[in-house]
Amino acid sequence: MMASAEFSHVLPGQHVYDGVLFFGYSPPDVLDAIKDFSVREDDVFIVTYPKAGTTWMQEVLWLIMNDGDFEGAGKKPVYFRSPFLEFKDDVLNEVGLDLAESMPSPRVMKTHLQPSMVPRATTQKHCKMILVFRNPKDLCVSYYHFYKSSSSVGNFKGTWAEFLEMFKAGHVDHGSWFDFTRLWWEQRDNPNLKLVFYEDMKKDLPETIKGLCEFLDRPLDDSTIQKIAKHCQFSSMKENPMTNHLDVYSIDSRISPLLRKGEVGDWMNYFTVAQDKEFDSFYDEKLGALGIPFTYQL
Repeated sequence: MMASAEFSHVLPGQHVYDGVLFFGYSPPDVLDAIKDFSVREDDVFIVTYPKAGTTWMQEVLWLIMNDGDFEGAGKKPVYFRSPFLEFKDDVLNEVGLDLAESMPSPRVMKTHLQPSMVPRATTQKHCKMILVFRNPKDLCVSYYHFYKSSSSVGNFKGTWAEFLEMFKAGHVDHGSWFDFTRLWWEQRDNPNLKLVFYEDMKKDLPETIKGLCEFLDRPLDDSTIQKIAKHCQFSSMKENPMTNHLDVYSIDSRISPLLRKGEVGDWMNYFTVAQDKEFDSFYDEKLGALGIPFTYQL
């Protein structure tokens, strides 16, 4: 595997914080401030590695925590209703911590950080955390398209093969997927954390929503659950200006929209047989012993 020094792609404002590579939109002062962020007991944190179905879960959870307020969901983009904690964009005036500070409870916030970097008080306050895992092959393909289309990560001009090596080496924004996954998997028995698999959301979204309502102690009647599931279908979210991010200046949707395919198994259109075999053995070496039940095809 290549060492990170051998990769030519540079993230805008890239820096290493606590051994993890970040883009300039997660500056060190923000990452410092997050540790001391003042949390509330009814806060809900969505924890994902990039491209694991974050926006999807943000919309689902915001609607659960706001009793299916579809009208409210139609008035403001999801990235303002559910702020990205470690994100600071002065152009958009989207500073995650500032947005979160001023939000009324219950707050729904998202982060891509490893366990040691999230607000320290989450453990004392027993905040609820929803962790979303997606199979790494589909996630990697999705991240590749995001890297090509987004100026925030430097509009990657390299090949798929090159990106795959970068991904394996953790030479991407928010660092190694393998580290993130191992460290959060170790937290899975925490009673305040619920692990949801992206592929299960694809298989049966109403059932996932029901489980989330129970975990969050936010009971909803069956018709509201069905409405949320319909509203949050991939095709609906792709057309919805509050969730599709088509207004975000840093994403060139002609190259690839933020919500691209949302499929399980799209990786088979990208991985060669040799890449697939190599990835499997790399995965086995890194995480194989953990027995995480990923689904690669539906």
